[in-house]
Amino acid sequence: MNSIRLLNLGSIPFWQTQAIYHALAKRMTAESQDVVIICRPREPYLCLGYHQVFESIFDRAECERRGLPVIRRRIGGGATYLDENQLFYQLVFHHTRMPVLLKDIYVSALAAPVNALRAFGLNAELRDTNEIEVNNKRIAGTGGGRIEDATVVVGNILFDFDFEAMTSVWRTPSPSFRLLAEKALHRHITTLKELTPRTPLKAVADKLIESFAESFDHDLQPDELTPEELRASEDEAQHLTSTEFLELHKTDSKVEPMRTLKISARTFVRADETRLNGFDVRGNFWVDDDVIHAAVLESDPSHQWFSIEQQLIGTPIKEWKDRIHV
Repeated sequence: MNSIRLLNLGSIPFWQTQAIYHALAKRMTAESQDVVIICRPREPYLCLGYHQVFESIFDRAECERRGLPVIRRRIGGGATYLDENQLFYQLVFHHTRMPVLLKDIYVSALAAPVNALRAFGLNAELRDTNEIEVNNKRIAGTGGGRIEDATVVVGNILFDFDFEAMTSVWRTPSPSFRLLAEKALHRHITTLKELTPRTPLKAVADKLIESFAESFDHDLQPDELTPEELRASEDEAQHLTSTEFLELHKTDSKVEPMRTLKISARTFVRADETRLNGFDVRGNFWVDDDVIHAAVLESDPSHQWFSIEQQLIGTPIKEWKDRIHV
């Protein structure tokens, strides 16, 4: 492997933070330099994973009311809210210069952000293949996949996070689902503002670059985007934000709101329902390690479910229907 190209782009337009690595990945060949990109978005926006259905995940009207543009990436993972309080790291490597197995790719690619956070006195750990946690809370989202001949790994370190913006644009099956999701998000997400508020963003960016050089055992060569790469990223952005691409996977049938929301590797919010003794029961559950942490039950006709909700805490989620009674 030759020296790795470093694009330390600073604060850039939101669309460039997704379009640039897509454009570079499409142009990647075995002869190309591998690339590490460090950047952050100038404006807030929302990003969909490749496999997600827009109308199931986001409330389109609320996104428009808040003026939040939406872009879909070509790699998997969940939808998220992104803004200038998040530092992005993006790796675009030829696939022959990365491990074959996805779990090994993440071990290689995420060693640098883990070590960078540890350099500031934080007990950062890589958990469940591709989640970086500090004090058992997620501090960095990551995703990865193949784009043509490139292996791509992207992530973001949270300096701060707008919980209200994120939770307000979700399309949830009920207000109770949204409330549980908001509480779970606050419990399982942490930020540098909370952990080490005086640490400047530039210091973290510099340490991250240093850590990538150490973990890959190669120099990172500072560089700039060429005019051709900028034009390619503009073309890519038009596609990633196009109506056609945003509505990918949409069918003619009615799109229902999400029923499962991943908060972290081990925490989910789930919606389910059952019929019990003349009651149509709808359950919303905050689930940690497949065990119910909190439950909200609603029904037609109405019923007081509080005592049953309390009894469900600590129950495996797969057993909830067998544990309720009227």
